[in-house]
Amino acid sequence: MKRQMFVVAIFRQLCISLSFVVGSVHAQDWSMWRGARGDGISQETQVPTEWTGDKNIAWKTPVPGRGLSSPIALEGSIYVTTADTHSDVRSLIKFDQADGKVLWSREVHRGPMENQHKFNTSASSTPAAEAGVIYCTFADDKQLVVAAVSQNGDILWKVSLGSYFSKHGFAASPVVCEFGVLINGHQDGEAFVAMLAKEDGREVWRFVPPVAQRSFSTPVLTQVGSDPAIILVGANRTMALKPQSGTVLWQVEGPSEKVVCSPSVGRGMVFAFGGSPDIKAFALPLDPRSAKPKRAEGNTESADPAIWRLERGMPYVPTPLLYGDYLHVIDDGGVYTCLDPATGESRRRVRKGGNTYSSPIGINGLIYSFEDSGRCVVFRNDDRYDVVAINELGESVQTTPCVFKDSLVVRGETYLWCIRRSKE
Repeated sequence: MKRQMFVVAIFRQLCISLSFVVGSVHAQDWSMWRGARGDGISQETQVPTEWTGDKNIAWKTPVPGRGLSSPIALEGSIYVTTADTHSDVRSLIKFDQADGKVLWSREVHRGPMENQHKFNTSASSTPAAEAGVIYCTFADDKQLVVAAVSQNGDILWKVSLGSYFSKHGFAASPVVCEFGVLINGHQDGEAFVAMLAKEDGREVWRFVPPVAQRSFSTPVLTQVGSDPAIILVGANRTMALKPQSGTVLWQVEGPSEKVVCSPSVGRGMVFAFGGSPDIKAFALPLDPRSAKPKRAEGNTESADPAIWRLERGMPYVPTPLLYGDYLHVIDDGGVYTCLDPATGESRRRVRKGGNTYSSPIGINGLIYSFEDSGRCVVFRNDDRYDVVAINELGESVQTTPCVFKDSLVVRGETYLWCIRRSKE
C-alpha cells in the first residue's frame, strides 16, 4: 500500500510540472526522437490504420544517401538527416509535408566516416527542433559535431564537442529543452554528456560519466520531486541529472553495460533497458533516494533499489512503449511482451513477427510497430494483443515513425513515406 501511495504521489507531481520538457513547439509537432515529450505517444485521431500500395499512401520521396535517423515534423515540414559515403558529406533535408517535395538539402558536415557497426550509419542520430531551428549531431573519425540549422537551410552555428571514438559509431539523438540542447556523448574514448546553449552552441556544462563506454541511448526529460531532471542510461548506470548544471541527483548501477534503448518514465517510475553483454531491464522509483529499497531475505547489508528486474524477452535496440496501464516491449527478434509496469509481470507474450529495430509508437489508443521487413502491425493498447491491422510497406524499415496531424511519416531504406487517408 505504501508503495502504491508513493507511485500515485509522484505521478501527480509529474503531471503538474512536466511543462518544461516540451518547450516552444506546436502541439502537433513531432519535433524530436519519439515526439516532443520523448514518450512515443500521439493524440492524433485521423491517422490511418491500414494502407496498401494504392490506398492511403499520400506520397513517397526518395532519400539520397544512407541513414537510420527517424523523421521529425516542425511547422508543416519534415526533416531527416542522411550521409553520402562517397563524398563523406552529412546533410539535413527538408521535405514539404503536403506533397513530399524536397524543399532543400543542406550540407552540414564533411569528414572521414567514423568506425561503425555494420548495421549503423553516419546519419543515425535523429534531429531535434524548436522555435524554427533544427539541431543535428554527426560524428566523423575524429570528433562529434553539433549544428543548428534554420528553417531556410542556413547554418546558424556549428561546434565540435571534441574527440569521439566508438567502434560501433554514433546514434544518440539530441534533446531540446528550456535549458539548452542536450547531447549524449557516451563513448569508448572521452565520454561526456553536455548541455549547449541554443543561441550559439557554447557549452553550458559537461558531465563526465564514471565509466567511458559506448552507449547510444537518447535521454528523457522529466521531473523528480520539485527538480527538472534528465534520465540517462549508459555505461552500466541509470541516473538523473539536473539540466541546469549537470549535477547528479541520483544514480543506480545497471541494467547493463551498453545501452541503445531510451528509458521510459511514468507512473512514478523509471524503466531502463540494457542490451550488452547481457540483455536486462529494471524498474526504479522516480526518486530512489526517497524510496525504501528491497532486501533479500536474510540479507542485512545490501538492498536492491529496483522495484522489479527482468532478463527474458527484453530488447537491445527497440525502445519499449509505456502507454497508460501497459508497458509494451518488442525485442529485436520480434517477440512481443505486455508487462504490468507496477510489477514487471508478463500479461501477454507472443511472436509478433520478424526482426525489429523500429520502436513502437502509440496513436489514439493503438500501437504501431514496424518490423525490419516493412511489415507494420497495428494493435490495441491492452494486454490481449488485439490486432487491428497488418500492413506491408514494401521496403525495409529500421527507423521510428513520426506523427504529424493526420499523417504517419516513415523513413524506409530508400524512401520517405507519408501515410494519410486518401480522399474519397
